[in-house]
Amino acid sequence: MLLIKNPAGANEAIRTLVAGGTPRVALVALNDAIADGRDVSWIWDVDFEPLAAGPETLVASGERAAELALRFKYGGLDPARIEIVPDLAEALDRGLALTPAAGRFVALPTYTAMLALRKIVAARGHVANYWASAA
Repeated sequence: MLLIKNPAGANEAIRTLVAGGTPRVALVALNDAIADGRDVSWIWDVDFEPLAAGPETLVASGERAAELALRFKYGGLDPARIEIVPDLAEALDRGLALTPAAGRFVALPTYTAMLALRKIVAARGHVANYWASAA
């Protein structure tokens, strides 16, 4: 999971992904809560284009999933490879279902989407809550 909360951070996360080999499946989640910032126009300043050739499927999620999917379409990703799943838990499940057994699944959420995804994963018992000590 790589946090994207502004163009600079998103560009760095994308560069990191592309350098390591773009995953077959990626979940990108965009929320517009107060902590994220209500104005999501910054997604048009992100260089998403390097991801266009990578994932077989991009799952767009969050409160502004449709806008995110549109941005990826204009960034060169074939619309047939974009799935819009606004609900984060459903998007996580969809992304994991599409990921091959030994494959790599990547999530690029904005701040509140990251917190929500972390809570979902912790509730499922895959990670400890961040306030719990690792014994």
